[in-house]
Amino acid sequence: MNQKSKLLGCLVGAAAGDALGAATEMRTRLQIEEKFEGYVRDFIAPPDDTFARGSRAGKVTDDFSLAYVSLLTLLDHHGDVTEDTAKQALIQWSHTAYFEQYAGPTTRSAIKRLLGFDVPPTHGFNLVNDNSKATNGAAMKMAPLALLSHGNIEKAIKDACVISCVSHDNQLSISAACAVAAATAEALHPDASLETLLQAGLEGARYGEAWGMKHAKTLAGPSVVKRIEWAIQLGQQAKLNLSILDDLADLIGAGLPASEAIPCVFGIIAAFGDSIEEAILAGVNIGNDTDTIATMVGGILGAYYGIEALPPHYQTLIEQENAYDFNATVERIEALTHA
Repeated sequence: MNQKSKLLGCLVGAAAGDALGAATEMRTRLQIEEKFEGYVRDFIAPPDDTFARGSRAGKVTDDFSLAYVSLLTLLDHHGDVTEDTAKQALIQWSHTAYFEQYAGPTTRSAIKRLLGFDVPPTHGFNLVNDNSKATNGAAMKMAPLALLSHGNIEKAIKDACVISCVSHDNQLSISAACAVAAATAEALHPDASLETLLQAGLEGARYGEAWGMKHAKTLAGPSVVKRIEWAIQLGQQAKLNLSILDDLADLIGAGLPASEAIPCVFGIIAAFGDSIEEAILAGVNIGNDTDTIATMVGGILGAYYGIEALPPHYQTLIEQENAYDFNATVERIEALTHA
């Protein structure tokens, strides 16, 4: 499999996971089954009681749009990941139509500060540890951005630290972002396996946790590292049925916190990783923050399996509904290796 296939697979997989999960977000697994009369297996226009209300089937949300706009912004700067280019990427996304409808609380506050607005403390005073900021907002965009590492895991992790600190400057969010970045970088290797991919994610989480405790804020909360370990164990021991989705949702969690969503991603990969389509759909149907979980699963496994493993209509519909040109973006990424 050539590198272009892996790069394209990551972008399409991440975008498809986001768009597929947009319809099921915030429901439980059983509520998803009831609403859609079974397991969701294809793109559906989001209902009016979801964040993506009013969108057409195949339209992405903040999860992939933020990643893609950030990637294009960084490519405009020759792929250089610095504090300044990371800030520019966030500001660039704030000018899109996605910002007002989708921006999460932590990302929204960070962008407002970058734009010069006064952002008062969430609780009206400076809380010693505001763990409401330990969300998955940095990790959700990291798979596409890790493509700039060209498979260099150390670079992917360090880039994730820089990017995370602009909006999610705490050890939990940074640990989660580094896990996704490292797993994606490993997935780009021609000799990667699901086992090496999972282990790279763990190592990235360990590095991010230690780096964050030294260079960013330390917040109270469950260890992303230990929860990834637990989620992988659950996934590897599971039979391929809906019970593993219930176990991951009930024991690990599938929500907004970084210590839930990202371990859940690795649990899904451990259980369903033999099929990228089934793994993405597991994220779509697990409930809660489905679009975020599915976009990370799709990005990591897309880089591992390549574009050929994804249904052809994924790329066609996503590009049509979002005016994207993934092939042109891949060419820009590949051009950096020859610069």
